Amino acid sequence: MEFDKNKVKFKIAISIMKEENDIVMENKIKSIFKTVATAIIGILLSAGVVFAGTKVIENIWKTPEKIENVTHEITEESKKENITEEQAKEIAINKLKQVGFNTNIIKTNHFKEVDSNKIQYSFFTEDNFEITINGETGEFYSISNQNANRQDQNIEITQEEAVEVANKYYKLFGFKDGEYEITDIYSNNKKGSGKGKGYRIFVTYEKKYGEIYNPYEMIHIIIESKNKDMDSLTVQNIPFDNNETVISEERAIQIALEEDKNIETNKVVQTKAKKMVVQMNADAYDRKKDKNKHYEEMQTVNYKTEERNYYNVEDKIRNAWVVVITYEDNFGNDVVKRYTEGEYSYFVDCTTGEIIGGATMDYIYSTRGQ
Repeated sequence: MEFDKNKVKFKIAISIMKEENDIVMENKIKSIFKTVATAIIGILLSAGVVFAGTKVIENIWKTPEKIENVTHEITEESKKENITEEQAKEIAINKLKQVGFNTNIIKTNHFKEVDSNKIQYSFFTEDNFEITINGETGEFYSISNQNANRQDQNIEITQEEAVEVANKYYKLFGFKDGEYEITDIYSNNKKGSGKGKGYRIFVTYEKKYGEIYNPYEMIHIIIESKNKDMDSLTVQNIPFDNNETVISEERAIQIALEEDKNIETNKVVQTKAKKMVVQMNADAYDRKKDKNKHYEEMQTVNYKTEERNYYNVEDKIRNAWVVVITYEDNFGNDVVKRYTEGEYSYFVDCTTGEIIGGATMDYIYSTRGQ
């Protein structure tokens, strides 16, 4: 993500609650107040804040720092930012013991994320289950059944049966009743419908904040039909800011269009917006800084990892307006370009109005609206 991001500016209006009168002293006081207030506002704006009524709101977007020398290799530097293999192994064994699984670990297969120093420590048990520990947080991340021939596409189970099994593992792994709620059930089946019976059924639980679910505090359990048992269980745990909505939908669309006109030359034919819970990212930043390279990376098969752009962005989960912009179809028979460049989704923060990320294509549709 590459560009010098221009912060969204808001006009600041100071209401005069009292009518002017003919007293000279009051006029002088008003004049002094206006001068001081204007100076204060200037200082606050330069510090990166906006106003909502009488409330001062700090900007949350920071220009992301580019990551140099990206690699999947576990380096000495990355080891310093993670727990040790021995510590991770102890956590894995304790988790396996807690849920009654085989604790005899016979091999390991650790890896580092290319765009961070986070290490995922993976351990394999003698009965071929893989358990993974997040090296940065020391938290259990996932467990999966690696045994071959554990599934049969000719055998199907109902979603109700799958949920019953998933709920059993939800409790087994120590999650409390009501802490998470099921938000999605998806069936793999030969019809491709995603509904009804399936040979693999995906059950997603998410943490709820009032009427809002955070898809980044979730438990994902896959049930296979052959044995009516767990195929895998994955946990993600990034807390939700649950920031207030200050920016209107109309204003969010305007902000996105203002940003986009500096990047995209193709004609806009449609916009839509939906309030969603999103994770901050540097995609819109990268697209603005170098649009051609942004799409070249996406459209080129086997584009070299070390030549891609990666950035450090804070792990923040926010309420945002996802504004989808659809462009005029000038792509002819180039399906790849139409697919990657035909639409763009901006994440406009609901509180600050800042663009805090983005995504290729229609993000609202691709996430089924959360």
